[in-house]
Amino acid sequence: MFLKKIIAKHYRLILITIFIAAYLLTRLSYLPYDEINPDGVNWHHRSQQFIVGLKTLDFEKTYQHYHPGVTLMWITGIPVEILKQLTGEQFYNHLNFTPFHIVAKFSLVFAQLIITILLLFFLSKILSFNKALLVISIFSFEPFFVGNSRLYHMDVLLTLFVFLSLTATWIQLHKPSFRYALLVGALISLSFLTKSIGVILLPFLFVVYAIYFVRTKNSIWVKNFILIMLAFGVVTFALFPALWVKPVYYLTEIFSESERVGVRDGHPQIVFGESTLNGGPLFYLLDLVLKSSVFAVAGMVFFVFFQTKKAFQKGTSKWSFSLFTGLFYVSYLVLMTIFSKKIDRYSLVVYPLFGLMCLETLVWVRGFVTNKYSYYFGVIGLYWLTVVSPLITFYPYYFTFTSPLFGSAINANKIIAQKPFGIAIYELKDHLAKNYYPKYGVYPQLGFIDTKPMGAIYPNSKIIDIRIETPSENTLVVLGMNEDFIGDSAFVKANFVKLSSVYVNGLEYWRIYGYE
Repeated sequence: MFLKKIIAKHYRLILITIFIAAYLLTRLSYLPYDEINPDGVNWHHRSQQFIVGLKTLDFEKTYQHYHPGVTLMWITGIPVEILKQLTGEQFYNHLNFTPFHIVAKFSLVFAQLIITILLLFFLSKILSFNKALLVISIFSFEPFFVGNSRLYHMDVLLTLFVFLSLTATWIQLHKPSFRYALLVGALISLSFLTKSIGVILLPFLFVVYAIYFVRTKNSIWVKNFILIMLAFGVVTFALFPALWVKPVYYLTEIFSESERVGVRDGHPQIVFGESTLNGGPLFYLLDLVLKSSVFAVAGMVFFVFFQTKKAFQKGTSKWSFSLFTGLFYVSYLVLMTIFSKKIDRYSLVVYPLFGLMCLETLVWVRGFVTNKYSYYFGVIGLYWLTVVSPLITFYPYYFTFTSPLFGSAINANKIIAQKPFGIAIYELKDHLAKNYYPKYGVYPQLGFIDTKPMGAIYPNSKIIDIRIETPSENTLVVLGMNEDFIGDSAFVKANFVKLSSVYVNGLEYWRIYGYE
């Protein structure tokens, strides 16, 4: 009885504690050694330059990329700088990279956790606490989402800031207050400072507030949007020191580079076995099904079904938080589909919608099941098979997760090709040391197409880019998933034979070739 009272009194704290424990268990275990993605190597350098710019008051150095990644550099740059001061190590090399990488990744994971808890707080003002926690849990533990939250990258940060912005906006629309208007502007600024695409929240909200103004003729909506824009400008300017020096120049640089890379240039992809710079109009729809659990996909399908059914029955669907956020996410996907550059990680922004869709689907299905125990056991069983089980079997390389709807990872790879992205790079290094020493020496010369991941933990003088240099007979050529000999190396391909492979979750992830 005493225990029951304690649980009843502190059940929210208990549930949050369980959530945090599960969150950290799926993120921190083996975190330092699951990957070194090439973009992450770049962001190590950029974060270092960002901090140098702050220390030397050379504020133009705080502009490092068009993304612009400012939030990532604040979150990870300071802890890494503290480690540098404590150890006396001021420059990266293959011997000290790992400790810096550990600090950066751990800092990012904990920052993501704090934002998620803040999201739970605000979402609980719209939904009940239990429903808010369920929504957050559903998308937070999607295997592909977990895999990306373990990367030293910005896509999960962007996802959380965007959803937090939409949540705060919904609260502000129903209980207008200048305080929340300022909060919305600040959150949109953080979204933009993470990745420039986050700025699309502003035109979306402009349309929303314009509709509210037209319908009510109340000037409060105009004032609120002006406050949103004001807060957006102030926070953006305050956190991005490069704007203190040349605001027009760097803002122009961000948008012009985003347009060039995202809209015009595209990004290499292999879709249905064909190499392309534009994944096509179905890319993100395929990607969402390919990289999401059966639980999430089922929730999405049933949500669309019953919303359509309600619309036909009543003539219209009730304007809800799910539909409000859904409208934004559909707009986002349409825009990203128009852009030439298409990457599977960019669909992560939509994952919170899965949580909302699954919640409403679960409520809808509950109305048809008379036996509550059958309902709960069925839901738990489906979630265990489609989400928890992959979190166990794909550990720790969740980035390679693909839906069992496609049969196998090999089949999924034939639809949208898996990119190596530095996954299992430590495992590859151990494999090379174990199998090719002493024949090739302690550090044999290695040839890669993308040299950055291995170059972070391996002497740079021992790594060549086979797109530029021709590998010699003393070189081990390492090709990742869906990579082949390229450039000058293609002329000597016949002289190389495959010696061994490193497999990751059923995929021949790394292939090692030696001179015949």
